[in-house]
Amino acid sequence: MGNTNKEFPLPVYIQNLDTRNLGDNLLYYSYHTKFLLSLIRQNADKESQQFISAYNGFRGELFENIVYELLLRYTLENNDITQFVLKGPHQNLSNKENHKFGLIMDKSKQIVYKAGYKDVSEYDAMFFTKDSVVYVESTIVQSTIGLRKRLRKKTALLSLLFPNLKVKALIILSEGATGLNRFPDNCTVWVTKKLDPEPVLNLIAKKNEHQKQKFISFKDKRLIEAHSIKVNFFKYYDTLGWILRKSIDNEAKKFNESFFKSKNTLRYMDIYSKVYIGYVTKIQFQNVLDRFNSDEIELEKIIDDKIHVTIEKQDEGSFDLIYYYKTGSKKLFKVELVKKDIKLTQKDPKGFTMSETKFMIHSYKNNHNLNIKLVKYIANTIKKWNFK
Repeated sequence: MGNTNKEFPLPVYIQNLDTRNLGDNLLYYSYHTKFLLSLIRQNADKESQQFISAYNGFRGELFENIVYELLLRYTLENNDITQFVLKGPHQNLSNKENHKFGLIMDKSKQIVYKAGYKDVSEYDAMFFTKDSVVYVESTIVQSTIGLRKRLRKKTALLSLLFPNLKVKALIILSEGATGLNRFPDNCTVWVTKKLDPEPVLNLIAKKNEHQKQKFISFKDKRLIEAHSIKVNFFKYYDTLGWILRKSIDNEAKKFNESFFKSKNTLRYMDIYSKVYIGYVTKIQFQNVLDRFNSDEIELEKIIDDKIHVTIEKQDEGSFDLIYYYKTGSKKLFKVELVKKDIKLTQKDPKGFTMSETKFMIHSYKNNHNLNIKLVKYIANTIKKWNFK
C-alpha cells in the first residue's frame, strides 16, 4: 500500500482515509442509498448479489467523496497547486444556464465536459499546476482494466481542451487493486487502506436522529468553479463528420490508412473509441454476413437501409470493424464478427451511440456507401494495427 510514483507524494491522512477533520461534510453529498436502505430494513441476506451490488455502489460513492474532501485540504497545504476545481456541495453554480458545450458541473454536481447536451467525459476531481492539468480518478474496483481504457479517453480529451498544458492523472485506488504497474507514464498512483463505510451509512440511515454539523467550506482564490475555466472548443459531432469525410479517398475509392495512423486521428480514436467510415445497405450486409450464423439479425426490420460501418479501438489497443443498425426509433444494435460467430448487443437508447448514429444518418452522402470489397480490405488491414 502506498505511492507508486513521486510526482505527488501521498499524505498519510489520505492513505489512511482519515475523516476526523471532515466534520459532517460527507453527509452533504447525494448518495444512491434508497434501495440499499430498504434491503437493510428488510434484513436482506448480506451475501445476496442484490445486497452486495447496492452496498459496493454506496461504498464507491463514499470513497470518491472522502477522497475529494481530503484532496481539497491537500490543495490548501500544497503551493504547487495553482487552481482546484470545486464540485458537489462546495461549488455554487451547476449548469443552471443549460450550456450545450463546455467544462461544467452537471445536475449531479460532477465535473463533466459536455457536447450537444451530452456528457462526453466525467472527472472525479481536477486541479492545475504551473504547467499541467491534473485529473483524478478514484475507485474501489480492484480490476483496473476498464479504468485504464477510460484514462485514454480522458487524457486525449484534456489534451484537446488544454493544448498548452501537460495532461497528468492522479489515480487513487483501494488496497487490493491489481495492475498498479500498468498505468501510463503520466499517472501517479496512490493506494489507500480499505474503506469501512458503516459509520457514514449508519448516520444516513438515522438522518432524522442526527443533527448535522454546519458544512465546512473554504475560502481561497485557488478554489475555482468549472464554468470559469477557459478551454479550447471541441466540436464533438462536427469532428465525427470530418473523420467520415477523410476516411475514404472518394476519387481513388481507397481507404485512407495514413489518415488513421496520424497522431491527431489516433487521439480522436481515444476520445470516441469508434469512428464512422460509411455505411452498407441490407443487401450488402447480407454479403458481409455470408460466412456467419446470422439468424439473430432481422434484416427486414432494419430501417433507413443503412448499416453503419465503424472502426473501433479495443481495450488492448487492437482495432476491429464493427457494425450498427436500427430496427426502430429506440432500438439500436451493435454487430461484432468474431471468427465465425456474431455477437449482437442492444445499445442504450439514451447513450452516445444512439445520438451519434442519428447524426451520421444525416451526414451520409451517396459516396459514403462502401463497396464490399473495400469493407473486407479495411477489416483485414486494421486487424494488423496495434497502437497502445
